[in-house]
Amino acid sequence: MANDRARAPLFRPLDLLVLLVVSAVACLLLLLPVLAGSGTTLAVVTASGTVHYPLDEDRTITLQENGYTLTVKVEAGAVFVCESSCPEQICRRTGRIHHPGESILCSRAGVLLRIEGEGMYDAVAG
Repeated sequence: MANDRARAPLFRPLDLLVLLVVSAVACLLLLLPVLAGSGTTLAVVTASGTVHYPLDEDRTITLQENGYTLTVKVEAGAVFVCESSCPEQICRRTGRIHHPGESILCSRAGVLLRIEGEGMYDAVAG
C-alpha cells in the first residue's frame, strides 16, 4: 500500500526567517570586536614619568634612563625599540608591538613601553 500522505516541506516560511535572523546575529557578534576596536590606541612610555603617544602619529623618542639610551619609534601604528645601549638588547629583539596589552620592557634602563586602547577584549579561558 502506497503512502497517500503528502510529505511535509523541509522548511516552512517562518523557519527560514528564524534562520536568517540567527545568522545575522551570529555575524554581528563575530564582527563586534572589529567594530569596537575603532577607539584610540596609544603607546604608553613609562620611564621617569608616563607619556602617552597616539599610534597614528609617527615619531622618534630618545630616552636616557639609568645610564642607558634607548631610541623608540612609533611608526605605522606600531612601537619598537630601534636602538639600545644595554648589553642584552632584549628590548630590541622583542620587535614591534601594536595590540592593546602588548609591552616591551628594558629592565636595565627601567623603561616600559605598552599599548593601551579602547574596544579590545581581555579574557581568560578556563
